[in-house]
Amino acid sequence: MNRRTLVILAFIIGVIAIGFVLYIMFFKPLPPAVNQNGNLNTNSVLPNINGNVNRPQNVNGGLPNINTANVNKPTANVNAGPAVIADGGDTQVKTLISANAFDTVIDAKGNLRYYDKASGQFFKLDENGNLIALSQVKFPEAEDIAWSPSRSQVIVSFPDDSKIFYDFENKKQATLPKEGQDFSFDPTGTQIAFKYNAANEADRFLVVSSPDGSSITPIEPLGENGSRVQVNWSPNNQVIATYSPGLNDTSQEVLLVGKNGETFKSIATAGRGFEGTWSSNGQQMLYSVYNAQTNYNPTLYIVNAQGDAAGTNNRPLEINTWSDKCTFNKAGTSIYCAVPDTSSLPAGSGIYRNQANNTTDSFYSVDLLTGAKNKLAVPVGSDGSRQFSAKNLWLSADGSTLYFTDGPTGKVLEMKIH
Repeated sequence: MNRRTLVILAFIIGVIAIGFVLYIMFFKPLPPAVNQNGNLNTNSVLPNINGNVNRPQNVNGGLPNINTANVNKPTANVNAGPAVIADGGDTQVKTLISANAFDTVIDAKGNLRYYDKASGQFFKLDENGNLIALSQVKFPEAEDIAWSPSRSQVIVSFPDDSKIFYDFENKKQATLPKEGQDFSFDPTGTQIAFKYNAANEADRFLVVSSPDGSSITPIEPLGENGSRVQVNWSPNNQVIATYSPGLNDTSQEVLLVGKNGETFKSIATAGRGFEGTWSSNGQQMLYSVYNAQTNYNPTLYIVNAQGDAAGTNNRPLEINTWSDKCTFNKAGTSIYCAVPDTSSLPAGSGIYRNQANNTTDSFYSVDLLTGAKNKLAVPVGSDGSRQFSAKNLWLSADGSTLYFTDGPTGKVLEMKIH
């Protein structure tokens, strides 16, 4: 071979060698991967380093849902909202009257009746939710209302001390003496008791009369003690008023005054500021007093208040509220109370009650037979509001529904409790 032929052969062999090296380095397939156990991994995809072989893929190309680990767990409905029937926690309350209701009561048919401050008229809310005026007569700026047991008659007191008796069924009206205060009907609605607070102390009496103010009969002289007398005719027709002089700086004696002037056995209280509410049958009295141990805030007691048993079984219920923020069930065996939250009740509210006008209330029930006390509900409005300061509590005839008025707004609300 000549020199030129050798050079060409050498060049061809070099090109082939270089190509082979490039093939080995860059193009030859790698051998199958071997796992730690010596077994072949026949999958070409990388193993899931988190071990979560069931992780769902995001087919939309976005970030994966970080909560997907819980997709197979049963979840509670944390946003279920307030309970429909009271169970001790947040409970729905339904607005029946939107504003300006005053001295709300329930009639024999279960209809709400009330005085509307804005219009000066009396209305009822029937079972179909219709508002019906009880009369076209207006009573502007009324400041106190006394209802008859039948809810068909009222005594209305005004800021100028004028008093009007009105009968809705018979459309009759009568003027009562300006000296009259604290009117209360008897259980039949045929008589009233009130304080006749004349300018002359010697002429001041606890009296009984017909509802239109005729046939006035003096029962007991009041003298300078009228402020210590609370007129409150008992459901059993025995007592018409209580007289509560102070025993000392920490207690009071409460005397029960009969409709014929009788004075029954007295009740000794463990505090001052006595306010009483009769049980449904008139056998017991729920009352509130304040003392230093309660930071001069009201606390509830229950006591027998009939005949020779009056004053016995006088026991605390360990609830800090006023007796007029409670209502009895029909049998008189339990009570339902609106109780201001401790954080919103200023010390001394038993003495200066106006401090508590805008407190936030929860509801409690007490079994008077066993003494068991239960938190019934925290009221929550349809708008999520929780600040209700309740008064005028009433139970429906079947005991399933509790009605109350929000003091600051005059709203009337209902809450299912059974």
